[in-house]
Amino acid sequence: MLHKGHSRRDLLLAGGLMALAAPSSAARAAEADPALVEAARREGKVMFYGELITPTQRALKADFERRYPGIIVDILYLSGAPMMNRVMSEQSAGRHLADVLALDALRLPALREKGFLARYVSREAGNYDAKWQSDPQGYWIQNHLYLVGVTYNKQAVQPHAPPASYEDLLRPEWAGKIAMVTPVANELMLYFASGMIRDRGEGPAFEFFRALAAQRPLIFGPGGIRVSQGVANGEFAIGLGFVAHVFTVGGGEDGPMAIAPARPIYVASGPGVAVMEHAPRPNAARLFADYLNSREAQELISRFGYFSTYNGVQQATSLRDARLSVPPYPQGSEAEALRRRLAEVFGG
Repeated sequence: MLHKGHSRRDLLLAGGLMALAAPSSAARAAEADPALVEAARREGKVMFYGELITPTQRALKADFERRYPGIIVDILYLSGAPMMNRVMSEQSAGRHLADVLALDALRLPALREKGFLARYVSREAGNYDAKWQSDPQGYWIQNHLYLVGVTYNKQAVQPHAPPASYEDLLRPEWAGKIAMVTPVANELMLYFASGMIRDRGEGPAFEFFRALAAQRPLIFGPGGIRVSQGVANGEFAIGLGFVAHVFTVGGGEDGPMAIAPARPIYVASGPGVAVMEHAPRPNAARLFADYLNSREAQELISRFGYFSTYNGVQQATSLRDARLSVPPYPQGSEAEALRRRLAEVFGG
């Protein structure tokens, strides 16, 4: 079930999520154009810049190379802001290294305005609703979503029950045992905080933030991987961060981590897949972008706990009945003002 947002955009997005939650009879991905595959093989490799964490990228690399022998995928992982800075710097200097980019879709309009993204309508575009694609079509597809919530280590929380609500994070037994991704330096966690403010009201939300800070959480960032690694190995009992890491870091639903029943889980944007305008290997770039947007790749991504926007893809078991909420996505001066207020609470 979806938590109702306040803006028209939130309601449209919520409707899309409900449609995605149920399987459909969507057809399997179309076969790649043999001429494109042959041209890509002549180029020999593709350079993928992605904010998807390394285990996810490695799985996609292995699957693509199995499907298309002779084409090597080189990968570069950086989290959102560092990746944006890297791409801006390289492209502005005429250093055209990346072929394909997967980056928070909220950042991509700035790259399109600079002329850094190619217009390429993927053969998979028909499997995504228009709300997940650039306008005009062809610059990117936002093919999955990042989810923010509470995770825990199954052994480390014992003998207590895992948090059933966000207020449960304030229980005395969790003092000093929570790790969280900073909402000051990580945009996705900033969106989480924005959702809490919308849902609770500004005053009560900041009362909660101050009470959470009083629990002496260990705060990491800008990336979220350190929190999830610590939860997975039992260093931290509780994590506030990215629930997909239960799968990518913790090994899945049978591993040491689990998603706590605290609801809602917040939809903190998601990456758009784009082909670079000056891709050194344009054919391999288009083939790889098509692959990333294919049903096969999206089924793989969904098994890593991400919420795929490909129509009809089955989501991970622990997310099928999750209550999701689409937060406001503050930008520019509004985002900076919120960061300053959160820094007063959490530091950073």
